[in-house]
Amino acid sequence: MQNFNFHSPASLEDALTYLSDHAETCKIIAGGTDLIPNLRTEKLYPMHMLNVLELEELSGISENENTIRIGPTTTFTELIETTLINRFLPLLVKASSQVGGPQIRNRGTIGGNICTGSPAADVLPAVIALDAELELRSKKNGTRRIAASEAVQAPYNSNLGPDELLTGIFIHKLKPGARCAYEKIATRNAMARAFMNLSIVLQRDEEGVISDVRIVPGAMMAFARRITVAEEVLAGKKPDEFLIAKAAETLLGDLKGVWIPDYKIPVFRNIFKRLLGELLLKS
Repeated sequence: MQNFNFHSPASLEDALTYLSDHAETCKIIAGGTDLIPNLRTEKLYPMHMLNVLELEELSGISENENTIRIGPTTTFTELIETTLINRFLPLLVKASSQVGGPQIRNRGTIGGNICTGSPAADVLPAVIALDAELELRSKKNGTRRIAASEAVQAPYNSNLGPDELLTGIFIHKLKPGARCAYEKIATRNAMARAFMNLSIVLQRDEEGVISDVRIVPGAMMAFARRITVAEEVLAGKKPDEFLIAKAAETLLGDLKGVWIPDYKIPVFRNIFKRLLGELLLKS
């Protein structure tokens, strides 16, 4: 049984002060779906634990003109059931619905999924594909924002400073006509770690030309990031089967030097071609 100091702050300022005082030896807990198993197996030995789940400032979903703000302690179930997310960010609903089983979705949080930095995270690739921004706060340096694509620098290693707390996820509402797709491959339908997943967001102009496209795989690299080579093949062109096939052939261009099991490559290409075909070639 591990011994550590467990602190439930009365306010956000209280939390930031506690984190500042114990930054190097403190772990943050909200849903705890990743942290608690690591404590049980003694992979982690924190001296201090900061419980942020009850902080009102870190919860809730709201909108401001074209932007949606999601509190980091928002659970996956809340994301799935919120009308605002279903209407403007359906990709996030699709990704959240693939996280674990009902118990995990009821407890796990979007902030935890982002900050844990698992290569097999279900929601982080979707958040990156949606071009989200993360608001970070610390007692010493105040507030800053970073792109979600910059949130993780190595497996299970976030770019947050040891005294920083994720205080908000900001995502622009998808424009009218924007289309998105998400698919996860795992050993079974629930409670399974992803072998791979894929998030796609794209937009076409009035003439049918692809004006914006974002492609983010999960469980294919050390950490999630956009596949820019395939994006460049597609951007600025009218879609057809030949263009999709060409993009699929260049799909792994960003993965040079990254070890990927051979069996994943044809599966990944086939998923990509099918999803892209459904988004671009079917009414």
